[in-house]
Amino acid sequence: MIAGSVLWSNSYTFGAPQQVMRVLPLFLIILLVNLIISRSSGYNPAGTYNTVNFVLCFPVFEEIAFRGLILPILARHPVLGQLHSTSIIDVSGAILLTSLLFAVSHLQYYKLNRESVRFMLFAFSGGIFFGLFAQVTESLLLTIPLHIAFNGSAVLYARASASKHLQA
Repeated sequence: MIAGSVLWSNSYTFGAPQQVMRVLPLFLIILLVNLIISRSSGYNPAGTYNTVNFVLCFPVFEEIAFRGLILPILARHPVLGQLHSTSIIDVSGAILLTSLLFAVSHLQYYKLNRESVRFMLFAFSGGIFFGLFAQVTESLLLTIPLHIAFNGSAVLYARASASKHLQA
């Protein structure tokens, strides 16, 4: 996947971010919101190997696949163009479709139930924000740290909560 993104020149994978100042205020707000809502995400990988994958590897690979490769392809399709525009962001059908695919991909870890729907909603909303940053900046250099921050803080909150329950 990484090799494919290097060979494909229209991906967002390795580009330097464009228009960073346009999205910086939203980036900082989303970073703060990420750290707050990850508390109730319920993600708690078991073991060091799964934790490293969950916090570091999965965010990098998911961002390359969904925002680095799929999003730019879909963004070029005329039907998936701009749906809503503000001075800061432009929401496109490509972002929504990529976010939906991202959310559905998270079902591979869980059976379809109430908890998996909650995980999918977190993934869908995160996918929208990550997609906005990737599309505006044409880079993954803001989305990967956000994704790592969300997953990392979810693990920290889960471990802290488990520690409190063990002490009680």
